[in-house]
Amino acid sequence: GGQFGIGKVDLLASFALFLCLAAAPAFAARPALAWQGRGADGHEIRFDPQHLRHPALLLFWATWCPYCEALMPSLQDVYNAAGRDKLDVYAIDIKDDGHPAATLRERHLTFTLVRDGDAIADAYGVEGTPGLFLVGKKGDIVYQRSGGDEPAQVEAKLRALLHLPASSGKRRH
Repeated sequence: GGQFGIGKVDLLASFALFLCLAAAPAFAARPALAWQGRGADGHEIRFDPQHLRHPALLLFWATWCPYCEALMPSLQDVYNAAGRDKLDVYAIDIKDDGHPAATLRERHLTFTLVRDGDAIADAYGVEGTPGLFLVGKKGDIVYQRSGGDEPAQVEAKLRALLHLPASSGKRRH
């Protein structure tokens, strides 16, 4: 019976390793790119990943995008849970001729708006909306949203990466 025991342990170890690999992001952390853009009132916003005070979420969105609208309340919940002194959230408006500042206000979102962010999106390889990246304090992209990820999945991943408590599921309107 000894042989069976060893094989079982090896199998469990292999399976545990597989689970860890399966749960890991499908990309290696890579350095985020620096950019500059214009804020809601036209002032310049500079993002320098080499000199971050805390992690930053980069959301590439458009006023007309229903998936963005569905995702944004979850991101606001993460932002509220982290606090402004622990996380920056940039809502980088792309492929849009709407009114992004008004849209953020109407949706009660307190993200930092970056207008006309198409060049930033191109640099990050974002082709559709929403594009979402979490840049860690050291300037590496530590999370990138995959196409099919639901808002609750995204929120859970961000909370885990930012060491925040799990969501209560209660949405503040």
